[in-house]
Amino acid sequence: MNDYFYGWYYRCQGREGTVAVIPAVHLSSGKGSCSVQVITPKESLYREFPLSQFRINRTKGIIQIGDNLFSRKGIRLRLEAFRSEDVSRGPGTSARRGRTDRNKVSVRGTLRFGEFAVPKYDIMGPFVCIPGMECRHAVYSMKHTVKGWLSLDQEKIVFQRGLGYMEGDSGTSFPDKYIWTQHFIPGGSIMIAAASIPLAGMHFTGCVGFLYGNKKEYRFATYLGASVKRMGENELLIRQGRYRLHVKFPKSGGNILHAPDKGKMIRKVREDVACQAEYTLTYSKRTLLHVTTDRAAAEYATR
Repeated sequence: MNDYFYGWYYRCQGREGTVAVIPAVHLSSGKGSCSVQVITPKESLYREFPLSQFRINRTKGIIQIGDNLFSRKGIRLRLEAFRSEDVSRGPGTSARRGRTDRNKVSVRGTLRFGEFAVPKYDIMGPFVCIPGMECRHAVYSMKHTVKGWLSLDQEKIVFQRGLGYMEGDSGTSFPDKYIWTQHFIPGGSIMIAAASIPLAGMHFTGCVGFLYGNKKEYRFATYLGASVKRMGENELLIRQGRYRLHVKFPKSGGNILHAPDKGKMIRKVREDVACQAEYTLTYSKRTLLHVTTDRAAAEYATR
């Protein structure tokens, strides 16, 4: 495969702050590179590395990019990264111009993870068997504990009894239009995503997601009969049988997320790692879950 990407997404939330860390490898037209992104509520940081600095041990589940390590047991970060808004200011501004010492941030940290709450089966269900899909989603941990620290220059975030979530994406490109959200709820977590999916010359809107609570997993997915009724920048409504899952986002915003387009990390979308959101799950006319928060994660993109 000439154009390909694989990215791993670690979200860590504690009393002092929230951060998303995204290592990735990307190949396009025979050329490759790897990268590390760090996104906080304040800013987005990005650093690209030569492909020669990427290592993966699939047996042990360990990824290495430069001096940075990523696994199911935790993360170690040792890198100098650049503020994304300065690296990519738009037409007429080169990446090199943005990469000055003033825009460089020293990222250091060690985060240790507890036992992963692993989904019952692949989040893609039977779609995992379909070849040539533009983007495949994976969920590695619906919830786990996080302990450690992360420093961004002079700012230090300490995680004591923090919460973590891990997922991944692979393929050639992110969907043209999609919405994604994840949030930790008492005793568990929730994730739901919907996207326009090209397949065999056609397009359809599909969804995958779960509600995890009290060590039980409840799944929402196209392959289980779920349908997307509304999908926009500020709202997502999914129906599966008599269940209705409604998510609202009062405000849109976030920081830059470098996303793949035919294997190249050239697309810019927005991710908010700590935003306002309202989640409502009903069965017939009975409300099963209603949560409002200012610490949800969300992405929305269209073109």
